[in-house]
Amino acid sequence: MKNRFDKFYYKLIISLSFVLLFLPHYGYSEILPENNDSVKVTIPQAERIFLQNNLQLLAARYNINVAKASVIQSELWDNPNITIGQNIYNKFTGKYFDFTKSGNTDLQLQQLIRLAGKRNNQVKIAEINTDIAEASFYDLLRTLKYELRTDLNDLFFLQKALAFYDDVIPSVKKTVGASEKLFEGHSILLSEVLRLKSLLLTLESERLNTVTQISGIENDLNILLADSTGKYSYFIPQLNVQSLDSLNLNNISLNEAIQTAYESRPDIKIAELNVKSEETNLALQKALAIPDITVGGSYSRNGSYIPDYIALTLSVDLPIFNRNQGNIQASENNIETDRTLLGQARLSVRKDVISAYDKAIETDKLYQNFDKKFTDEYAKLVSGMVSNYEGRNMTIIEFTDFYESYRSSVLQALQLQNNRIDAFENLNFTAGRDLLLPAGN
Repeated sequence: MKNRFDKFYYKLIISLSFVLLFLPHYGYSEILPENNDSVKVTIPQAERIFLQNNLQLLAARYNINVAKASVIQSELWDNPNITIGQNIYNKFTGKYFDFTKSGNTDLQLQQLIRLAGKRNNQVKIAEINTDIAEASFYDLLRTLKYELRTDLNDLFFLQKALAFYDDVIPSVKKTVGASEKLFEGHSILLSEVLRLKSLLLTLESERLNTVTQISGIENDLNILLADSTGKYSYFIPQLNVQSLDSLNLNNISLNEAIQTAYESRPDIKIAELNVKSEETNLALQKALAIPDITVGGSYSRNGSYIPDYIALTLSVDLPIFNRNQGNIQASENNIETDRTLLGQARLSVRKDVISAYDKAIETDKLYQNFDKKFTDEYAKLVSGMVSNYEGRNMTIIEFTDFYESYRSSVLQALQLQNNRIDAFENLNFTAGRDLLLPAGN
């Protein structure tokens, strides 16, 4: 009776082990099924939602409107100034506030006229600040768009890995349970049981880590897409894997990528606009050293040497002490600072592009050299491994070692694909424009 019992559980272990190896070959590449709180989304769909809903982008758009309002304000002329003087009490007539010809009323009207192009320079600075606000918006857009794409790419492959774990862990649990019964019947060694339990613990720990990563990315996506309704708590990215595999860097040179970054990166444009703004500010500070003129007219009914006195008035500050020397010197130094920062920005961008380009080249080379049928070839060995194990030609330790190698190859293949796509997205990010964009994604 005992031998029949052991034989039954021994065959059960073999069967479950076969399922353990055979199912992942088909199951790990399947996307997780949707549930009531999940939504399938492609990268273009996610980007459209992102552009409409992202709160950081909305706030940055308001900053552009604020800068445009400053342009309107800088274009306005100074308001004229009017002064009215009226005597309170006329001692000759005994009247208070005498507005008749016997009383006195003074009237003065003045208009400030700015010279040396001060107003035009102020308008130019405001317009440059608007350009800076717009460039800052696009720099934020570039950064958040990169974060969105990499999150969706990472989530896609993490969900594949999770599907792999969800396929194999139940089978491993059944195998562990069957091996424990065989151990109780003294048919297998304790070391074999512990080996299976160690495998199960490894799988469950890796699954938990994967779930934690998925949860973090899902939270980031909810923030990026501004899902304030809470309608969707689980996104399922839809990537065109065939299109991703077809991407290559053959038609993109390093010099082309660097030149594209110089022309497209918003942070480079911001650095250039800062120089331009300070140069305009220097012109403004030099203009401020030239005094403005106040033109006006005055009228006095009885307060001058003749009745109904009318006069033209001109007033101007004498530039004897203050000729705006300090502000001019400060602006000249600020120009040199901004030019230095522009050079630093260009150097930093160049190094970023070179680093991203080299990483993309190496990652793509590794992926292209990787045998796509590697995991399939592992699967073909399953039946032979099961036969050897059934015939006691190999131990369960050897058997689980084979499975762990297969598991490692599956997960490494997913990670390699993920790293390759992330490297391409990083190259797009550092170049400031999509140099590599798969069709359908």
